[in-house]
Parts: sequence; C-alpha cells; structure tokens
Amino acid sequence: MSAIAALRELHATIGAALDDIDRVYTREGLAYPSLDVPSYTHADGKKPAAEELAVSPEVANASALVVAACNRLAASVNNPVFTLFQGISAGYLTAALAFLEASDTVEILREAGPQGLHAQDLARRIDEVILGKEAATRSDVSHCDPVKLSHVLRLLATHHWLTEVAPDVYANNRLSSFVDTGKKTEDLASAPEKKYEDTNGSSAAFLGMWYAILLVSQIPHCASSSPNGAPNSSNEMFRSVTALSEWLMPSKDRAAPPPTPFNIAYNTDLNHYAWLELPENASKLARCGRAMGIGAWTEGQLGMADKAVFPWDTLPEGSAVVDVGGGIGSVAVQVAAAHPHLRVIVQDREQTIGIARKVWGTKHQDLFESGRVTFQAQDFFEPQPKALTVPGVGQVAHPAVYIVTRVIHNWPDAECVKILSRLRAAAGPDSKLIIHEVILPLACTQPERQADSELARAIKDTTPTPFSVPPPLLLPYSSSADIMMMAVLNSRERTLRELSDLARQAGWRIESIARSDSPMAWGYMTAVPI
Repeated sequence: MSAIAALRELHATIGAALDDIDRVYTREGLAYPSLDVPSYTHADGKKPAAEELAVSPEVANASALVVAACNRLAASVNNPVFTLFQGISAGYLTAALAFLEASDTVEILREAGPQGLHAQDLARRIDEVILGKEAATRSDVSHCDPVKLSHVLRLLATHHWLTEVAPDVYANNRLSSFVDTGKKTEDLASAPEKKYEDTNGSSAAFLGMWYAILLVSQIPHCASSSPNGAPNSSNEMFRSVTALSEWLMPSKDRAAPPPTPFNIAYNTDLNHYAWLELPENASKLARCGRAMGIGAWTEGQLGMADKAVFPWDTLPEGSAVVDVGGGIGSVAVQVAAAHPHLRVIVQDREQTIGIARKVWGTKHQDLFESGRVTFQAQDFFEPQPKALTVPGVGQVAHPAVYIVTRVIHNWPDAECVKILSRLRAAAGPDSKLIIHEVILPLACTQPERQADSELARAIKDTTPTPFSVPPPLLLPYSSSADIMMMAVLNSRERTLRELSDLARQAGWRIESIARSDSPMAWGYMTAVPI
C-alpha cells in the first residue's frame, strides 16, 4: 500500500467512526457536545446527558478510533521538525494547565459567562481571589501580570483548553469546564484549602497533584553545584517551565517575582545568557549555539535576501546594510551573496565576532575577502558608531538598512525599545529597519485593533502567506515558543500589535509586512523612521 493510500484509509476510518457517533446521538435524541460550549457538571455531581453518552462503550470506542487515526494522520503528514517541536514543548502546556488550575481561572471565567473576561480584568480577579481584595490593592505584593497572563492563556487556547473570543478576551469551553470545581470564587478566596472538598473537582485535584509530582521530580536536579547556581543537568527549558506557575501567581510573600522562572528553577541571580557563559557551562553554551540552527528549518521558503521581503535591487551600489546581533553572519552571507552590490556589516558581541571567520572555515571566503561581509564588535544596547567604515566605499554616516532578525523575542519590552532606539538615533531619514520575528497569531478570528491607520494598511497589503489554516483550526507552535521565551528569558513572541507598539516607542513605524510560508508564523516587518 502506498503512503497516500494509507492516509486515505485513515481518512475513511475517521469518517466511518464519526458516522457511528452520529448514529448513537441521533438515536438518543441528543446533540454531540460542542468543544466551544462549557459542559459544567451539575451541583448533584451528575454530568449532562450528552456527556454521559460520550463515555458509553459505543461512543467511546468510536472516539478512540477517531483520535488514534487523527494522531497517525498528523504524524504522517506533519513536517518532522514541527512534530519534534510539539513533543518537546509539551511541558509548556503542562505548566500552563497547572497555572489554569492554581489561579482559579476556570471558576472565575465560569462566573463571567460566555462573553469571557479581558486579561486585564481576569488578572485583577485572580489577585482578588488568591490574595484577597484588600491585599490585591497593595503595592508591596506581587500581582498577576495581565500581559503574561494573556500569553499563557493563548497557548491554552491554541490547544483548545480555552477559547479566545476576542483579542485578549478568554472564556471557558468544554475542556476547561472539565477541571472546574463548581465552587464560587468567594468560597475559594475565603477557604482555598477546601477547594476540592464537597465539589465535583476531581479533575482539578488530579491536575494539581500531577503538576506537583512533576515539580518535585525536578528538585534533586535543581541542586546547585556552584555558587552561581549552575546545576548538573542541561535541561534548562524543561526545568524552567516547572516554575512558571509559581512565578506568574500573585503572592503576598514578595513585592515582585524573580526575573524569570529560570531563576527560580536554577536558584541563580544570573540571566540565561550570563549563566551560559560560566566556565562550567561551556558545553551548554556550545549546544545552545548549535540548537539555534533549527530556526532555519521552521522559517519556510521565504528568506531575508528575497525581494518579496525587501526591494534590495533598488538600493544604490555600495549601500551599507547592518545585521544587528547577527551572530556569525548567517543572514548576512545570504543577503551579500544574492545582492553583490551591497556591503553587509555584521554586529555582535566581541566573543561572537572573534570566532565568526573560524566557524565558517573556507566557506564564503570571497564575501569576506572582498569586504562584502565584514564584522564589527558592537553591543546593541550601546550607542551605534557615528559613522561606519565600509570597505570599498569609505565612511558612511547612515546605513541604508538595519536588519534585526530573531533578536526581539529574546528580550523584555524595555530592552527591546532600547535596542531599537539605538538604531533610530543612528538612522538617517531614509534608513529602513527590517524586523524578522514570529508574528504571534491570536486564537480568535477577530483581528487586533490597531493603533494607527498606517499599520492597518500594512496588514491589508501584507504579502499573503500560502500557509494558513481556516478557523476554528489552530496551530500551537508559535504559542509554545512564546511560553519558552517567557520561562527562560522573561520575553515572549509578540502579536503584530505588540511588535508595532515596541517599534513606535523607539521611533519606528512598520509600513509593510512579508509573511513566510511556515506554521511558525514568521514575518518580515519593514519599518521607517518617525
């Protein structure tokens, strides 16, 4: 049997099983439960009749066939890189589910009704339930951050554990209602230790217990083997996410949480980059550098050198392009090789620039020796040089283009604004900025309300991506990466509105967007000075 024939057989299996489910529900005069509608257990502990029927042998067996066939179908057709990413990011979903339960979010959303709550209001209610109304107004306690909250809930929504009914507005659905205790939030606030008593909250209790087991299982590995908190294990991403719920929850015991879950998990005051540069972590630093190469596998066919990203051929001979935080020049060599009339300067930390040529070996020697690609040690948090020395051209006051690729998602908002502001201060009136980042999709069909008409026009004129899934279908890859960045770096992947806001704060305006043909939702945003 050919591979396509096997896929068609799986498709037929799914269809036949759905026919069986439909036949049972029609016979009983019931409608099959909708994923979008909460299915709360009654006060007497009984489930709705449609849910009771869902666990009957006839329906359960047919459902198992659907799930098994869908799993094999997905594994067969998905790019193995994304299957790998989905597998290794499962821990982020676990952590998000743990927060959903610990924060009483499901109970709060039940009381809010089908219209849901905006993340701002939901964060305030979480503070009130967890801390108490009096403590929730104090400045000497840590509060639930509504921005981080929305990003965690969006990951859950992409996995269908919640519904994002409008941008940053969340409501319960069938899955989240399954972990509802049925208790009033006022009772949870007054007696949190009785959350699981006299309720239908066995699923919520199981979720809390399971995550506690996961967390405890990490503790022996978190023991520091150095004064700087360098542990024996190398699983920074996995271990950091076990502290996500503790980090995000409001607390009376601290005025502010540690910078990241990574700091909690590894008992260190260092950020991830500084921790990696410790001598005892040399192997982890090398592994991290190599791991970043997987980004190219997730970006689709569109590349920085493509004219659909930027009209490189319209730039004058000898135009200077600065690749900010460009590492060893992986993007720079692509641009320079495709457009020989340009001169590309790669800026990065001195340690990185010092090894760049050695890493390339004999590759791209023509680009380096001709001066079409050069390297410059430059901290992107510091002011840019007043002029650039460009081989074959001389002194250049302002580059034609700044490239910032996969940098912004590594930093919190304030640092991002500082990076972009340094570039704006050195830019000329005609300089352009290309930001290459994931454009985090919403989990709802309603678009974000944009701050200005120019950005709305950029969205309308954006290069359409040939990759898309129609609603209500959702892909979790970008949101999983979002939580990974949050757990380790206190950063995140950002929606277009969030990226636009950062650019505007730094003096830039996004005027066009080119999207890649990738499930990871990569985009190339061209900005101009304002």
